[in-house]
Amino acid sequence: MNKKLIFTLINAFLFISTIIVTYFTLTRGTVAGQVDTGERVGWFYIVTFTVESNILLGIVASVATVFGIRSLLKHHPLPESLSTWYLIAASSAMLTCLTVIFFLAPIRAMRGRNYFDMLAGPMFFFHFFNPILAAITLIFFTDKPKLTLKSRILSILPPAIYAIPYIINVVILENWPDFYGLTFGGQLIFLPLVLLIFCLAVFAISSALSYCHNRKIALK
Repeated sequence: MNKKLIFTLINAFLFISTIIVTYFTLTRGTVAGQVDTGERVGWFYIVTFTVESNILLGIVASVATVFGIRSLLKHHPLPESLSTWYLIAASSAMLTCLTVIFFLAPIRAMRGRNYFDMLAGPMFFFHFFNPILAAITLIFFTDKPKLTLKSRILSILPPAIYAIPYIINVVILENWPDFYGLTFGGQLIFLPLVLLIFCLAVFAISSALSYCHNRKIALK
């Protein structure tokens, strides 16, 4: 019962914080964006994978909250498919988190800017706290069934689908800036390789989360 309560409360937090952080991000921008451009209006951020992956996590968390409350009140088990959806969302959010920590923020630091700008303000939640919290929830507070290879492959879908409009708008239409620096300053030949690396990275993340989740179940 305590485990289900914690699961429900965490997901309620993820859902509510997603709404709040998305609102502030889209209406006021981010600390890093304000430092770089001076712009305080951030509606363009809706097309970033950071916001979209966290919105996906927020949607899954909202569903998990409903089922968590139902489970607490009526003692029904959580749907078995919920773990797969949680893995997909948590993997995408963790891809955002790790990309910021090990790629985007270090690039900012090498350019003489503050590494922690990307972890300040509302982006603390989208770039770090919520993804980590989702990973912890998946591992420690979700139950059976074990996550399968199919679940891990499905985790590739969000970044793979996002790559389509990104390539169209950055490379073909040129109406989006390359805000993730995936072309390394206009070197378009690297873009397919970089996107493949990101898909492999999210598969690796989902595999690690699945292993930890399944290991936790096996130790029960």
